[in-house]
Amino acid sequence: MNIGSTAGSAFTTASYGVSQGTEQVQRAAQDVAGASTERPVEGAASLASSMTDMKQGQQAVDANAKVIQAEDKQLGSLIDIEA
Repeated sequence: MNIGSTAGSAFTTASYGVSQGTEQVQRAAQDVAGASTERPVEGAASLASSMTDMKQGQQAVDANAKVIQAEDKQLGSLIDIEA
């Protein structure tokens, strides 16, 4: 029984999604810090956009973490069945 092919794919995809989401949050956080310290007046639109990007990155990380949790639970169930 080969359970690694689909589980590995989901784990790989979700891990990549967590990584991308984390990078998006980091970039947005840097933009927010820059907009509020370097350009406090001109940066209002940029600040709103960066905050939106940060929230999207957070949601991407949360969603992909749930995929990893679901896969972990499924894999644990399959191991219990095989044992």
